[in-house]
Amino acid sequence: MKNYSVRMTREHMDNIPQFPIPKGFAIRNYRPNEEHIWTRIQKAAEPYINIDDGLFAREFKRDFLAMEDRSFYLTTDAGEETGTITAWWQPDMNGKTWGQIHWVAIHPDYQGRGLSKPMMSVAMNRLQQSHECCFLDTSTGRIPAIKAYLNFGFTPALSGKHSRQAWAEVASVLEHPVLKACSL
Repeated sequence: MKNYSVRMTREHMDNIPQFPIPKGFAIRNYRPNEEHIWTRIQKAAEPYINIDDGLFAREFKRDFLAMEDRSFYLTTDAGEETGTITAWWQPDMNGKTWGQIHWVAIHPDYQGRGLSKPMMSVAMNRLQQSHECCFLDTSTGRIPAIKAYLNFGFTPALSGKHSRQAWAEVASVLEHPVLKACSL
């Protein structure tokens, strides 16, 4: 299966699934000058994209101050940052401002434990404060992430180039009611 870039949308912010933070972990906001932590987690977790030391600045330069309100770290009780998620936004997408789940990552030592669920709850709750709808970009090689996003109410955006083909490939390895409803 090729690793296509795909978009997922959520047309409303109702009924956000709520997952508690498990014992032994906490979620805290980003603090000024912590881009090195974000970069460390992304480099460890990212199998498809080359993460360089300048990526954080390129992605968030529009409003570094907003990171303190919109970006989160999953930490162990000992204070080690093990995951990151950002409740970002795009100011003019199809004529309106959309919330954006952006740059979700969990260090490989902590993957597979369901830790993205409480991170998603926190980020989606933050988006709900400011936005009526949201989206995210991911890729078809990230099947566990796609499953989590589908369970959080995101649906495949089928209008992009190669979108139907990409989502059909996802549906061939992931059975999910949302994908079936899209006739994939």
